[in-house]
Amino acid sequence: MTTDLHTSPASAPPPEADRVNLLDFAKRHWSTIAPIATLLLLIIAFSLVDSRFLRHENFLNILRQSSVLLILATASTVVILMGSIDLSVGSILTFTAFSGALMVQYTGISALLVLLPLIGMLCGLFNGLVIAYGQLPSFLVTLGTLYAFNGLASYMAGGAPVPLTDGGFVNLFTGTFLGLPVIALWAILVLVVAIIVARSTRLGRYLYALGGNEKTSRLSGVPVRRYKVYAFMISGFLVGIAGLLQLVRAKSASPDMGEPFLLPAIAAVVMGGTPLSGGIGGPLRTVTGVLIIAILGNGMVIAAVDPFLQNVVQGLVVIAAVALTMDRRKMTLVK
Repeated sequence: MTTDLHTSPASAPPPEADRVNLLDFAKRHWSTIAPIATLLLLIIAFSLVDSRFLRHENFLNILRQSSVLLILATASTVVILMGSIDLSVGSILTFTAFSGALMVQYTGISALLVLLPLIGMLCGLFNGLVIAYGQLPSFLVTLGTLYAFNGLASYMAGGAPVPLTDGGFVNLFTGTFLGLPVIALWAILVLVVAIIVARSTRLGRYLYALGGNEKTSRLSGVPVRRYKVYAFMISGFLVGIAGLLQLVRAKSASPDMGEPFLLPAIAAVVMGGTPLSGGIGGPLRTVTGVLIIAILGNGMVIAAVDPFLQNVVQGLVVIAAVALTMDRRKMTLVK
């Protein structure tokens, strides 16, 4: 008597099952897969267009260009995770940078390193208190403070740029360390701390809970108002750090220095896979969105794309990336 060791056709998993499992996996993780795929496609495309794109010097340049944006996008992620939005990040950056340029000659470097993040945190505290205890939409409140902080900064400086006078202060954040730009190392440090807070602390858990369902969180005993204020304070603190670094990069504070960062910061969060309605995503995903924006801009400059067309392409890529990564089940108005 012989035993048939071959598996019968009936017991073998049909090929369709493997395809279904693969499709299910792709659907479940689409908000993670799509941004990474977009990033890889951009790298491949620009590498084929111009070999200079893959040079080490260009890689360092991308790190320098994206460092401030990464910190601002991380700050925006903290607020967006709970389903809110902060449109004032650019104006807080401007306000803190102006404050630093005006104070450095009186306070010295060491005090300024502490004061600028604290000034940003106070701006965030104001936003958070008005939103949480005034029960007002974050979109409208931060739209108002966008103009208020910008106006205050311009008033302080008389509407004119303020140069940074402390050369030692500039040298503290420029140059390289272990082959990487110092400004990029600051951004990476901020990112790592934000990831730890989001994943391993009560604050992080509550932010995800608020983004998932604020009403349920309140019924579960979460002090919603308090943690909303905390989120905006942390966001402001991070923006203060970004203001410090941007002041160093530009070597002066100008009335419009924060304006170019607002929309890219929010777009980077969403492009990375964190929806505006909150509840899912996080700082690690935001890195992908920041790299997409930085590489897209850098690659088009190397490819000598017309500056006006660059804006068109960037806008279309943002729309496409958001369409691909947005979880439509979570599409609600920001709180």
